[in-house]
Amino acid sequence: MTGVFQSGMLLMLLLAILASLLQTSDASKTRLTWINGIGYSELHMQEGQEEISKFFGGKPVMYCHNPTGMANEDDMIGYVTDLTQAGAQKLGRITAEVKTLVQHLKDSVAAVGKNGKVIHIAHSQGVLITYLATKQLTAVEMGQIEVLAFGGAAALLKTPRTPFHRCVNYYSVNDPLLLLVPEAARALRTGFVGNNEFCFLAPRIGDPVQDHHLLNPTYAQALKWEGLRFQRSYQTVIYRTTRHLYLLLIAVWQAVTARLHELFKSVVRPYVLWSITCYLRAQSIWEIWTAVLYTKLIKPIILIAALLWEWFRETIRLLRGEDRFTPVSVELLETK
Repeated sequence: MTGVFQSGMLLMLLLAILASLLQTSDASKTRLTWINGIGYSELHMQEGQEEISKFFGGKPVMYCHNPTGMANEDDMIGYVTDLTQAGAQKLGRITAEVKTLVQHLKDSVAAVGKNGKVIHIAHSQGVLITYLATKQLTAVEMGQIEVLAFGGAAALLKTPRTPFHRCVNYYSVNDPLLLLVPEAARALRTGFVGNNEFCFLAPRIGDPVQDHHLLNPTYAQALKWEGLRFQRSYQTVIYRTTRHLYLLLIAVWQAVTARLHELFKSVVRPYVLWSITCYLRAQSIWEIWTAVLYTKLIKPIILIAALLWEWFRETIRLLRGEDRFTPVSVELLETK
Protein backbone atom coordinates (compact mmCIF):
# COMPACT_ATOMS: atom_id res chain seq x y z
CA MET A 1 0.00 0.00 0.00
CA THR A 2 2.93 2.31 0.77
CA GLY A 3 4.37 1.61 -2.68
CA VAL A 4 1.10 2.56 -4.36
CA PHE A 5 0.96 5.79 -2.35
CA GLN A 6 4.56 6.67 -3.28
CA SER A 7 3.90 5.91 -6.96
CA GLY A 8 0.83 8.15 -6.87
CA MET A 9 2.79 10.97 -5.28
CA LEU A 10 5.56 10.61 -7.89
CA LEU A 11 3.01 10.68 -10.72
CA MET A 12 1.38 13.81 -9.29
CA LEU A 13 4.81 15.46 -9.02
CA LEU A 14 5.57 14.62 -12.67
CA LEU A 15 2.21 16.04 -13.73
CA ALA A 16 2.91 19.26 -11.85
CA ILE A 17 6.36 19.57 -13.47
CA LEU A 18 4.97 18.93 -16.94
CA ALA A 19 2.15 21.44 -16.39
CA SER A 20 4.77 24.04 -15.46
CA LEU A 21 6.80 23.21 -18.58
CA LEU A 22 3.68 23.54 -20.74
CA GLN A 23 3.11 27.06 -19.44
CA THR A 24 6.70 28.14 -20.02
CA SER A 25 7.45 26.31 -23.30
CA ASP A 26 4.50 27.78 -25.23
CA ALA A 27 6.53 30.87 -25.94
CA SER A 28 4.80 31.73 -29.22
CA LYS A 29 2.94 35.02 -29.02
CA THR A 30 -0.47 33.85 -30.15
CA ARG A 31 -4.03 34.15 -29.00
CA LEU A 32 -6.94 31.97 -30.09
CA THR A 33 -10.30 33.78 -30.21
CA TRP A 34 -13.78 32.67 -31.21
CA ILE A 35 -17.13 34.33 -31.90
CA ASN A 36 -20.27 32.24 -32.29
CA GLY A 37 -23.33 32.34 -34.46
CA ILE A 38 -27.04 32.28 -33.64
CA GLY A 39 -28.45 30.36 -30.70
CA TYR A 40 -25.36 29.91 -28.51
CA SER A 41 -25.88 30.21 -24.77
CA GLU A 42 -23.07 30.77 -22.29
CA LEU A 43 -23.05 27.04 -21.58
CA HIS A 44 -22.66 26.29 -25.31
CA MET A 45 -19.69 28.66 -25.39
CA GLN A 46 -17.97 26.95 -22.48
CA GLU A 47 -18.48 23.50 -23.98
CA GLY A 48 -17.28 24.69 -27.40
CA GLN A 49 -14.30 26.40 -25.78
CA GLU A 50 -13.08 23.04 -24.46
CA GLU A 51 -13.61 21.22 -27.77
CA ILE A 52 -11.85 23.86 -29.88
CA SER A 53 -8.94 23.98 -27.44
CA LYS A 54 -8.38 20.23 -27.94
CA PHE A 55 -8.07 20.74 -31.72
CA PHE A 56 -5.48 23.47 -31.19
CA GLY A 57 -3.10 21.56 -28.96
CA GLY A 58 -4.61 22.72 -25.69
CA LYS A 59 -4.35 26.41 -26.55
CA PRO A 60 -6.84 28.37 -24.39
CA VAL A 61 -9.76 29.83 -26.35
CA MET A 62 -10.69 33.43 -25.53
CA TYR A 63 -14.25 33.58 -26.79
CA CYS A 64 -16.33 36.68 -27.48
CA HIS A 65 -19.93 35.68 -26.81
CA ASN A 66 -22.52 36.82 -29.32
CA PRO A 67 -25.53 36.49 -26.98
CA THR A 68 -28.76 34.85 -28.06
CA GLY A 69 -32.34 35.84 -27.40
CA MET A 70 -33.33 32.18 -27.04
CA ALA A 71 -34.21 31.05 -23.53
CA ASN A 72 -33.83 27.40 -24.60
CA GLU A 73 -33.36 25.37 -27.77
CA ASP A 74 -37.13 25.30 -28.43
CA ASP A 75 -37.61 29.06 -28.07
CA MET A 76 -38.76 30.06 -31.57
CA ILE A 77 -39.49 33.67 -30.57
CA GLY A 78 -35.89 34.08 -29.41
CA TYR A 79 -34.68 32.45 -32.63
CA VAL A 80 -36.67 34.90 -34.73
CA THR A 81 -35.21 37.74 -32.64
CA ASP A 82 -31.69 36.48 -33.43
CA LEU A 83 -32.52 36.25 -37.16
CA THR A 84 -33.92 39.79 -37.11
CA GLN A 85 -30.73 41.07 -35.51
CA ALA A 86 -28.63 39.21 -38.11
CA GLY A 87 -30.76 40.72 -40.87
CA ALA A 88 -30.08 44.22 -39.56
CA GLN A 89 -26.35 43.44 -39.43
CA LYS A 90 -26.51 42.12 -42.99
CA LEU A 91 -27.79 45.56 -44.00
CA GLY A 92 -24.72 47.10 -42.38
CA ARG A 93 -25.99 48.04 -38.93
CA ILE A 94 -23.25 48.27 -36.29
CA THR A 95 -24.76 46.65 -33.20
CA ALA A 96 -23.43 46.27 -29.66
CA GLU A 97 -22.09 42.82 -30.57
CA VAL A 98 -19.92 44.36 -33.29
CA LYS A 99 -18.49 46.95 -30.92
CA THR A 100 -17.78 44.25 -28.33
CA LEU A 101 -15.88 42.17 -30.91
CA VAL A 102 -13.90 45.21 -32.07
CA GLN A 103 -12.65 45.77 -28.53
CA HIS A 104 -12.03 42.04 -28.08
CA LEU A 105 -9.84 41.87 -31.19
CA LYS A 106 -7.99 45.08 -30.35
CA ASP A 107 -7.23 43.75 -26.87
CA SER A 108 -6.07 40.44 -28.33
CA VAL A 109 -3.70 42.11 -30.81
CA ALA A 110 -2.30 44.28 -28.02
CA ALA A 111 -1.81 41.20 -25.82
CA VAL A 112 0.33 39.30 -28.37
CA GLY A 113 2.51 42.30 -29.23
CA LYS A 114 3.65 43.57 -32.59
CA ASN A 115 5.21 40.23 -33.62
CA GLY A 116 2.35 38.06 -32.40
CA LYS A 117 -0.65 36.61 -34.17
CA VAL A 118 -4.34 36.36 -33.32
CA ILE A 119 -6.11 33.31 -34.75
CA HIS A 120 -9.76 34.28 -34.91
CA ILE A 121 -12.46 31.64 -35.42
CA ALA A 122 -15.83 32.94 -36.58
CA HIS A 123 -18.97 30.95 -37.28
CA SER A 124 -22.20 31.83 -39.09
CA GLN A 125 -23.47 35.20 -37.78
CA GLY A 126 -20.10 35.57 -36.04
CA VAL A 127 -18.46 35.91 -39.49
CA LEU A 128 -20.87 38.73 -40.35
CA ILE A 129 -20.06 40.44 -37.05
CA THR A 130 -16.36 40.03 -37.79
CA TYR A 131 -16.88 41.54 -41.25
CA LEU A 132 -18.51 44.60 -39.69
CA ALA A 133 -15.81 44.79 -37.01
CA THR A 134 -13.08 45.11 -39.64
CA LYS A 135 -14.42 48.57 -40.47
CA GLN A 136 -13.11 49.73 -37.09
CA LEU A 137 -9.77 47.88 -37.11
CA THR A 138 -6.55 49.35 -38.47
CA ALA A 139 -4.54 47.75 -41.27
CA VAL A 140 -1.76 46.96 -38.79
CA GLU A 141 -4.19 45.17 -36.49
CA MET A 142 -5.70 43.16 -39.33
CA GLY A 143 -2.20 42.24 -40.48
CA GLN A 144 -1.76 40.34 -37.24
CA ILE A 145 -5.04 38.43 -37.48
CA GLU A 146 -5.69 35.06 -39.11
CA VAL A 147 -9.41 34.61 -39.79
CA LEU A 148 -10.94 31.13 -39.94
CA ALA A 149 -14.56 31.55 -41.05
CA PHE A 150 -17.04 28.65 -41.00
CA GLY A 151 -20.42 28.83 -42.73
CA GLY A 152 -20.28 32.60 -42.68
CA ALA A 153 -23.17 34.97 -43.32
CA ALA A 154 -20.53 37.09 -45.07
CA ALA A 155 -17.26 36.38 -46.84
CA LEU A 156 -13.99 37.70 -45.41
CA LEU A 157 -11.39 38.38 -48.07
CA LYS A 158 -7.78 39.51 -47.95
CA THR A 159 -7.79 42.88 -49.72
CA PRO A 160 -5.82 46.14 -49.46
CA ARG A 161 -8.55 47.41 -47.14
CA THR A 162 -8.59 44.19 -45.08
CA PRO A 163 -4.95 42.98 -45.17
CA PHE A 164 -5.40 39.96 -42.90
CA HIS A 165 -2.32 37.85 -42.25
CA ARG A 166 -4.37 34.92 -43.51
CA CYS A 167 -8.01 34.41 -44.35
CA VAL A 168 -9.97 31.29 -45.29
CA ASN A 169 -13.72 30.72 -45.60
CA TYR A 170 -14.95 27.16 -45.06
CA TYR A 171 -18.37 26.20 -46.42
CA SER A 172 -20.18 22.90 -46.54
CA VAL A 173 -21.55 22.60 -50.09
CA ASN A 174 -25.08 22.22 -48.67
CA ASP A 175 -24.76 25.12 -46.23
CA PRO A 176 -27.91 27.28 -46.58
CA LEU A 177 -25.89 30.47 -45.92
CA LEU A 178 -24.24 30.08 -49.33
CA LEU A 179 -27.44 31.63 -50.69
CA LEU A 180 -26.66 34.84 -48.76
CA VAL A 181 -23.00 35.18 -49.79
CA PRO A 182 -22.62 35.87 -53.55
CA GLU A 183 -18.80 35.64 -53.47
CA ALA A 184 -18.90 32.15 -51.95
CA ALA A 185 -21.73 30.95 -54.23
CA ARG A 186 -19.86 32.25 -57.27
CA ALA A 187 -16.61 30.56 -56.21
CA LEU A 188 -18.46 27.26 -55.72
CA ARG A 189 -20.30 27.58 -59.02
CA THR A 190 -17.29 28.52 -61.14
CA GLY A 191 -14.74 26.39 -59.30
CA PHE A 192 -12.41 29.42 -59.09
CA VAL A 193 -10.75 29.94 -55.73
CA GLY A 194 -8.35 32.85 -55.41
CA ASN A 195 -5.58 32.94 -52.81
CA ASN A 196 -7.05 29.89 -51.06
CA GLU A 197 -9.72 32.10 -49.52
CA PHE A 198 -12.55 29.58 -49.99
CA CYS A 199 -12.59 25.91 -49.07
CA PHE A 200 -15.68 23.85 -49.80
CA LEU A 201 -16.39 20.71 -47.80
CA ALA A 202 -18.39 17.60 -48.56
CA PRO A 203 -21.17 17.30 -45.97
CA ARG A 204 -20.66 14.50 -43.46
CA ILE A 205 -24.27 14.29 -42.24
CA GLY A 206 -26.37 15.34 -45.25
CA ASP A 207 -28.71 17.59 -43.27
CA PRO A 208 -27.99 21.26 -44.14
CA VAL A 209 -28.87 22.44 -40.63
CA GLN A 210 -26.72 19.82 -38.91
CA ASP A 211 -23.83 20.30 -41.32
CA HIS A 212 -23.90 24.02 -40.58
CA HIS A 213 -23.10 23.54 -36.87
CA LEU A 214 -19.50 24.38 -36.02
CA LEU A 215 -18.68 21.31 -33.92
CA ASN A 216 -20.60 18.77 -35.99
CA PRO A 217 -18.46 16.48 -38.20
CA THR A 218 -18.32 18.63 -41.37
CA TYR A 219 -16.79 21.79 -39.89
CA ALA A 220 -15.12 19.92 -37.02
CA GLN A 221 -12.91 18.17 -39.59
CA ALA A 222 -11.77 21.56 -40.94
CA LEU A 223 -11.20 22.75 -37.37
CA LYS A 224 -8.98 19.72 -36.84
CA TRP A 225 -6.93 20.62 -39.95
CA GLU A 226 -6.51 24.18 -38.75
CA GLY A 227 -5.60 22.96 -35.29
CA LEU A 228 -2.81 20.77 -36.66
CA ARG A 229 -1.55 23.66 -38.79
CA PHE A 230 -1.56 25.94 -35.73
CA GLN A 231 0.44 23.42 -33.71
CA ARG A 232 3.07 23.01 -36.42
CA SER A 233 3.30 26.76 -37.06
CA TYR A 234 3.14 28.26 -33.59
CA GLN A 235 3.81 25.63 -30.95
CA THR A 236 7.37 24.50 -30.26
CA VAL A 237 8.49 20.87 -30.43
CA ILE A 238 9.17 21.00 -26.69
CA TYR A 239 5.61 22.16 -26.04
CA ARG A 240 4.05 19.50 -28.25
CA THR A 241 6.23 16.70 -26.84
CA THR A 242 5.62 17.80 -23.26
CA ARG A 243 1.88 18.08 -23.85
CA HIS A 244 1.69 14.59 -25.37
CA LEU A 245 3.57 13.16 -22.38
CA TYR A 246 1.37 15.17 -20.02
CA LEU A 247 -1.81 13.85 -21.65
CA LEU A 248 -0.39 10.31 -21.55
CA LEU A 249 0.33 10.59 -17.84
CA ILE A 250 -3.12 12.09 -17.26
CA ALA A 251 -4.63 9.10 -19.07
CA VAL A 252 -2.51 6.70 -16.97
CA TRP A 253 -3.50 8.49 -13.78
CA GLN A 254 -7.18 8.37 -14.72
CA ALA A 255 -6.89 4.66 -15.59
CA VAL A 256 -5.16 3.92 -12.28
CA THR A 257 -7.69 5.91 -10.25
CA ALA A 258 -10.55 4.25 -12.15
CA ARG A 259 -9.04 0.82 -11.39
CA LEU A 260 -8.59 1.73 -7.73
CA HIS A 261 -12.17 2.99 -7.64
CA GLU A 262 -13.40 -0.30 -9.10
CA LEU A 263 -11.22 -2.19 -6.62
CA PHE A 264 -12.69 -0.17 -3.78
CA LYS A 265 -16.22 -0.79 -5.02
CA SER A 266 -15.72 -4.55 -5.56
CA VAL A 267 -13.38 -5.45 -2.66
CA VAL A 268 -12.71 -2.76 -0.08
CA ARG A 269 -16.23 -1.39 0.27
CA PRO A 270 -17.89 -4.82 0.69
CA TYR A 271 -15.23 -5.77 3.25
CA VAL A 272 -15.77 -2.51 5.16
CA LEU A 273 -19.54 -2.97 5.06
CA TRP A 274 -19.16 -6.59 6.22
CA SER A 275 -16.88 -5.48 9.06
CA ILE A 276 -19.33 -2.80 10.15
CA THR A 277 -22.22 -5.28 9.99
CA CYS A 278 -20.27 -7.81 12.05
CA TYR A 279 -19.36 -5.17 14.60
CA LEU A 280 -22.97 -4.00 14.95
CA ARG A 281 -24.21 -7.57 15.28
CA ALA A 282 -21.52 -8.41 17.84
CA GLN A 283 -22.38 -5.26 19.76
CA SER A 284 -26.07 -6.17 19.70
CA ILE A 285 -25.34 -9.75 20.83
CA TRP A 286 -23.02 -8.46 23.55
CA GLU A 287 -25.71 -6.12 24.86
CA ILE A 288 -28.28 -8.95 24.88
CA TRP A 289 -25.94 -11.37 26.64
CA THR A 290 -24.87 -8.70 29.13
CA ALA A 291 -28.49 -8.11 30.04
CA VAL A 292 -29.15 -11.86 30.33
CA LEU A 293 -26.04 -12.46 32.43
CA TYR A 294 -26.91 -9.60 34.78
CA THR A 295 -30.54 -10.59 35.30
CA LYS A 296 -30.14 -14.41 35.21
CA LEU A 297 -26.75 -14.95 36.78
CA ILE A 298 -24.96 -11.97 38.31
CA LYS A 299 -27.94 -10.54 40.15
CA PRO A 300 -28.99 -13.91 41.70
CA ILE A 301 -25.36 -14.60 42.69
CA ILE A 302 -25.14 -11.21 44.42
CA LEU A 303 -28.43 -11.87 46.21
CA ILE A 304 -27.34 -15.37 47.32
CA ALA A 305 -23.96 -14.00 48.47
CA ALA A 306 -25.75 -11.35 50.55
CA LEU A 307 -28.01 -14.01 52.14
CA LEU A 308 -25.03 -16.25 52.89
CA TRP A 309 -23.19 -13.35 54.43
CA GLU A 310 -26.14 -12.59 56.74
CA TRP A 311 -26.42 -16.28 57.64
CA PHE A 312 -22.70 -16.39 58.41
CA ARG A 313 -22.90 -13.31 60.63
CA GLU A 314 -25.95 -14.74 62.47
CA THR A 315 -24.19 -18.06 63.02
CA ILE A 316 -21.13 -16.32 64.51
CA ARG A 317 -23.30 -14.39 66.96
CA LEU A 318 -25.06 -17.51 68.10
CA LEU A 319 -21.79 -19.33 68.63
CA ARG A 320 -20.50 -16.46 70.72
CA GLY A 321 -23.68 -16.42 72.76
CA GLU A 322 -24.47 -12.91 71.83
CA ASP A 323 -28.07 -11.90 72.20
CA ARG A 324 -29.68 -11.16 68.95
CA PHE A 325 -31.77 -8.35 70.45
CA THR A 326 -30.57 -5.30 72.37
CA PRO A 327 -32.06 -5.17 75.93
CA VAL A 328 -34.33 -2.27 76.68
CA SER A 329 -32.84 0.22 79.10
CA VAL A 330 -34.45 0.13 82.59
CA GLU A 331 -34.02 3.84 82.95
CA LEU A 332 -35.90 4.37 79.77
CA LEU A 333 -38.78 2.25 81.06
CA GLU A 334 -38.88 4.10 84.37
CA THR A 335 -38.98 7.40 82.56
CA LYS A 336 -42.00 6.30 80.62
